[in-house]
Amino acid sequence: MPRLSIATSFRAALLGLTVVLAIVAALGVAALYGSRQDYENRLSDALQLQTSAGRVLAAGVVEEATLRLSPVSTAAGRERRRRARAAYVQSVAAARDLARGDRRSLALLAEAARAQAALRRAPGARNAPLAARAPLVLLTSRQDDRIAAARASARHASRRAFTAIGVGGGLAVLVAILLVAALVRAVRSPLDELVAASRRLADGDRGVHVPEDGPEELQLLARSFNAMAADVQAATERLESERRRLDLTIRSLGDALVQLDGDGTVTAANPRAAVLVPALVPGTRTAGDDAGAALPVPLDAALREEVTTETDGRTLAVTAAALEDGGGHVLTVRDVSERARLERLKSEFVATASHELRSPLTSIKGFVELLAETQGLTDRQRSFLDIVQVSTDRLVDLVNDLLDVARVEAGAVEIHRRPTDLADLVGEVTRLLEPRLHQRAQELTVDVPADLPRALLDPARMRQVLTNLLTNAHLYTADGGRLAVRVRADRHTIRIAVEDTGRGMSAEDAEHVFDRFYRAGGGDDGAGTGLGLAIVRSLVDLHGGHIDVQSALGEGTTFTVVLPYAIVLGQAAAARDALRGKRVLIVDDEPEIAELVSERLGALDVQTESVLSGAEALARLREDRFDAITLDILMPGMSGLEVLRAIRSDPALAGLPVVVVSVFSGREALSGEWVVGKPLDPEELADTLGAALLASRVSVVVAARPDVRRRLETALDEVGIVCDWASDATDVAARCAESFYEIGVVDSGLPDAADAAGAMELRGRRHTRGVLVAVDDTRPRPPLPAAVAGREVTLDDVGAVILGLLEPLIHRGRPTGSGID
Repeated sequence: MPRLSIATSFRAALLGLTVVLAIVAALGVAALYGSRQDYENRLSDALQLQTSAGRVLAAGVVEEATLRLSPVSTAAGRERRRRARAAYVQSVAAARDLARGDRRSLALLAEAARAQAALRRAPGARNAPLAARAPLVLLTSRQDDRIAAARASARHASRRAFTAIGVGGGLAVLVAILLVAALVRAVRSPLDELVAASRRLADGDRGVHVPEDGPEELQLLARSFNAMAADVQAATERLESERRRLDLTIRSLGDALVQLDGDGTVTAANPRAAVLVPALVPGTRTAGDDAGAALPVPLDAALREEVTTETDGRTLAVTAAALEDGGGHVLTVRDVSERARLERLKSEFVATASHELRSPLTSIKGFVELLAETQGLTDRQRSFLDIVQVSTDRLVDLVNDLLDVARVEAGAVEIHRRPTDLADLVGEVTRLLEPRLHQRAQELTVDVPADLPRALLDPARMRQVLTNLLTNAHLYTADGGRLAVRVRADRHTIRIAVEDTGRGMSAEDAEHVFDRFYRAGGGDDGAGTGLGLAIVRSLVDLHGGHIDVQSALGEGTTFTVVLPYAIVLGQAAAARDALRGKRVLIVDDEPEIAELVSERLGALDVQTESVLSGAEALARLREDRFDAITLDILMPGMSGLEVLRAIRSDPALAGLPVVVVSVFSGREALSGEWVVGKPLDPEELADTLGAALLASRVSVVVAARPDVRRRLETALDEVGIVCDWASDATDVAARCAESFYEIGVVDSGLPDAADAAGAMELRGRRHTRGVLVAVDDTRPRPPLPAAVAGREVTLDDVGAVILGLLEPLIHRGRPTGSGID
């Protein structure tokens, strides 16, 4: 039969206990009330009888006096005696009624009545009155005894009642305690089993089971526990099965999977990792961009995108993902050697094929043009020649695009940026396209402000960018459509927008429009090669800018190119002014080039001296004082790179501004140096050399929050350092594009501190460790690029640390007005 629930059992026990206690209390109260009532009744009877005895005594005394004073001889006397006797008899009768329950009292009344009767017979008897009063006195005393006996009886009855109540209540409490103990015992045993089973379940015993007995609630709890244990066992079996399957999958992966803890230490790796990178074993810290790392890949770069590296003859592609709650990272390493080889073969094939195609195409194009000029051709023959000429032009464009793509992929495209007037550049491109626009009755709007600042760009490459964008707009806009080129300048950048009212693109087309060989809408109209926009984006990226596209089907398309200003320390003219009166040593093995440089600089009031070898240049620099030098790289004997290394390693010359004037394309070997390419552009040479002289002034850029800026200003003012302030990564990039800084400081509490540190392009830098991270110890430190790891300084120490970095430069004879007092 079903067991009662705990609540029902407790309610029943409490109800029974309450009933028992109520009965005991009722019986005790009834006993107390009965004894009290009996006491009061007996007390009342005794007191009334005592009073009545007094009346009898009084009536006897009155009758005795009447017998003495009222003679029998007179009628009045006889009447008075009769009335006195009647009163006595009446009082005795009343007393006898009250004494009916007490024999002793009745006997005393009877004795008093006989004595009074004797007194009537012999009123003059000597002892008769005393004999009549003595029983009544005893009767009165008898009532006192009865009162005392009633009081004692009532006290005894009360004690019995209280005793009965106490004993009954105690027994009820004892029964309640025993009942509760029984209930607790009935509950405790299943609970103990549940607790023990829970511990076994926590210790891994998945087959645990508890009996489903006891009170109703515990039965329900036991059933729930058993169901939970069964679910846990099933889930554990599923997880174990999934774990085995995942382990098998990870072990069978063709890619290496490596787990790192928060410190970059390898905690786990699959078998493929031992094949691709044998040094990546658990317990070692061999991943990262530290020198000598088995996998020299910057972790922050791998978190953003796939990074390739060459290790032990393999080309590896590395990606990273951060684990939750700062638990480290997971690296995926894929062997892409074959892919890289195929990419190289493809690029080589494209480059080789393009080069090989140029010669026959040049011949075809030239002879077709000559043939078109031949007189006497029929209209049909001239129509065929027009088709061949158009197809040849398209083929030439395709080959040129393929060559550009090959150069971009090989990293062989050089960007020679210089301050350029965009109005002239846009006007040049639009004038070349005007005939094609007129043929299709297309309207072109050019909107370039007259006060537009110069942009920092390579004119030839930007001309290619604008030509591609306008050509696409022309091709994909119907006859009679509208095109526009709008140029605007904001605080730090110049924006070039190329708009059209053509057919537009879908969202999918806009997403892939910069992919190579992708043609919007499938390219079924034959327009374009699918390479132009890919080249455009590559060229814009090389300029340090970016390009965006906005388009809608049937409404047209807008391409927007964003480029940095070409302001050098605030004004381009400052570079020319810095040259006046300066002494410059020209180092070039070709006398004609040296003379050309000397003539160009002489026009700017620059004193020049030329040498034809590196050894001679070092000798002159150590003999005399020069403000700057121009240096060719490809020289016989001591190359320009060797001269540059000697200058930078000589404490007396290390701070000397150097402008490299060469066709040498190894820009990575010239990091931090000024470079002007050949053929020589006089304006670029003057601007670059002046900027190099100006950059010798100590200049610091600081990116910080407003509240931290106040603390940094105090620290920098104490050591007399002048700086420019930036608020975020975008601001930093713009300022570094405008000016040439020696040192950069990043507030670690900036929301985009890592991006700000990465945007610090210190083009005036002539020493290492140019970027510092100002740390506020009251805030958590964000992850920063590996390039600035270990360069943290406290906010209050920033000024002293910068001064320590700049001290070698200050003592190398820098020009006055260096920004340090």
